[in-house]
Amino acid sequence: MKKYKTNAVYIKELKQSVRSLKFPATVGLYCFILAVIGLFTLVAMSASGYTLYNSYTIKQDFVIFCSILFGLEFSLVIFVVPAITGGAISSEKDHGTLDILIATSLGTPRIIIGKLLSAISKLMLYVISSLPILALVFTMGGASLATLVKYILLIILTAIYIGSFGILMSVIYRKTSTATAITYIWVMFITLGTIFITFISNMLSLTDNRFLNPIFLLNPVVTLFALLDVQIGLPDVIGNYIEFQNNTDFLMKNWFSISLITQAVITIINISLANHILNPFRCGARK
Repeated sequence: MKKYKTNAVYIKELKQSVRSLKFPATVGLYCFILAVIGLFTLVAMSASGYTLYNSYTIKQDFVIFCSILFGLEFSLVIFVVPAITGGAISSEKDHGTLDILIATSLGTPRIIIGKLLSAISKLMLYVISSLPILALVFTMGGASLATLVKYILLIILTAIYIGSFGILMSVIYRKTSTATAITYIWVMFITLGTIFITFISNMLSLTDNRFLNPIFLLNPVVTLFALLDVQIGLPDVIGNYIEFQNNTDFLMKNWFSISLITQAVITIINISLANHILNPFRCGARK
């Protein structure tokens, strides 16, 4: 029987990550901080003085609590993935091992995919280890298992989306610091820059805030809002300005699916460009 072939780059990167005590220590610290924040939020809402068995306030408490936990987890992806993937290829250049790696029988596609998947796998260890803490949302009712599964799927796709750009920058630039910095600038643009552009656009056109600018399809945070609004609802501070659920506009009604497709297309483009630039046999490559 033919032996199953694993990605050597993927295995190598994972082994190097888990050999030191630094990685499990950071995972434990992250879970501890997340648990403290989650429990503090739960206790604070329980002591807020709301009337017991008031269905409206209980639902609002749940929405706030769930949004805080999911938001903290999602922030990990946005801020950590660029740091992990920004030096994926450039670090090989710094150590002078990239030419040797390319000379192997792996091929540039497997090198890029292996580097990207190893970064995502390390991040997913954080997510999986924090699942018992995320399960606190079930104690307040209203959240189904499907909601948690969709949320984890969104985290994985967002990590690949941001990581693909980090890999591309790591291929283009030789220095890890430069590649990482540009990746963070790009993340700042899609998260905060799109908000600024939309704000200026709304001021000029005086459009309804509930109908978002299509440029927000690039913003994974808005994609998270779309998921939360359909599944559990959004806190009033956000829900008063954005409405995905029961919206008659086609784009707003299907925002979650359309945004994921848009981000997937950009991911494929990033990986294809990284593979093309890294390939030494491409047309016009320098000798």
